[in-house]
Amino acid sequence: MYIDHGTHIERREDGAIIPLDPLNVDYADYLAWLGEGNTPGAPLPVIEAVPAIVTMRQARLELLAAGKLNAVGAAIASLPADQKEVAQIEWDYSATVERGSELVALLGAALGFDAVELDALFTAATKR
Repeated sequence: MYIDHGTHIERREDGAIIPLDPLNVDYADYLAWLGEGNTPGAPLPVIEAVPAIVTMRQARLELLAAGKLNAVGAAIASLPADQKEVAQIEWDYSATVERGSELVALLGAALGFDAVELDALFTAATKR
């Protein structure tokens, strides 16, 4: 079976990348395969990896876009005393935010984000 990516053909059996070149033997085989009435498969969707880290600027802009930036102060204030001070220092002075950090877990939950929503937030933040 073949996958038509539009810019090249992928032969699934061995992962070969076939250029759209009429002089290429593998491309000629692909065209013959099509001529027999076969249909190529669709490309698999590209799954964007969740970034492990974003800048604090990106995080704040994305929280603003999500309507949650103003709620961060209250979320930090709602944390137990031993976590509150650490979270406030990290929020105020960190240059970056790590997806796997305790701060993100604590504030994410306090702001009502589940894991999927946090992943989406981090992914969107990279575009800011």
